[in-house]
Amino acid sequence: MVHTEDFFLERWLAHWRRFLPDEHIYVINHGADPQVSALVHGCNEITLPYDALKKSVNQRRWQILSLFTSGLTYGYDWVICNDVDEFIVLDPQISDDLPAYLAEVAARDEVPSAITAFAIEMVHVPELEPAPIVSGEPIIGPRRIYRLNSNYAKPCIVHRPIEFKAGGHGGNHSDIYLDPHLYNFHLRFVDYDYCMGRFKKSLERRLAGKTAEEQAEMRKGQWGWASVDQTFEALSKKHPVSETIDHPDFRRKMLDNRILRPPFTLMGGGRPPDNYRLPERFNGVL
Repeated sequence: MVHTEDFFLERWLAHWRRFLPDEHIYVINHGADPQVSALVHGCNEITLPYDALKKSVNQRRWQILSLFTSGLTYGYDWVICNDVDEFIVLDPQISDDLPAYLAEVAARDEVPSAITAFAIEMVHVPELEPAPIVSGEPIIGPRRIYRLNSNYAKPCIVHRPIEFKAGGHGGNHSDIYLDPHLYNFHLRFVDYDYCMGRFKKSLERRLAGKTAEEQAEMRKGQWGWASVDQTFEALSKKHPVSETIDHPDFRRKMLDNRILRPPFTLMGGGRPPDNYRLPERFNGVL
């Protein structure tokens, strides 16, 4: 579900078109933006009017996505539901055929209700990775630095009907399956200049229509994306401490410290302070 997102949508479409024909790709165009329509031409496009009231938009957006995703599970073994800056990646050491891997999981005697993909939140450190991202060329390779953030380890690969928590950060399934080979690459910090501009536009959009008192209260409470630029600014200066993607202790912590907010379950573990570097085998996956 997208609203005027051209940079990430172009990449998102290119990623999924490597694995699927357009007839199995669905985009909800929030606001019926003509640029979005042009990019998704050939895919399944659903248009919704933009909600000018901005009352609990994110909660209602994820209610829509819960219902839509759940409906699609009656026609597909797996439905992957993500934001436009999130990309599901299979470890290339295992295979480069994501649909075949998921088909194997679906053929098991016990099939999880949903698969949680381990979160890789890319972080642009300009000092170490000065090259720009070039349209039509890989992102991973020029960008290999990331941090851990359990918020984005989402139950986003769905086998049975689900209700997502707002943001997709949890679901109402009682069984939690964290796949050892699947990753959710979150790209909100993938390029310093572009992403800082994106955060500013998003914040302006969220604050628009609010009274001066409401805006002051939201800023005072470091609400939502009001402080995301400060987070990125700090992360963009941190050099990676090691080259790895394994993190067995953190994976265990995510499950052992899971957060229960009935009816939802979220991954525990939080956001460790360090940055890391992806192994070279991931170059070119995005």
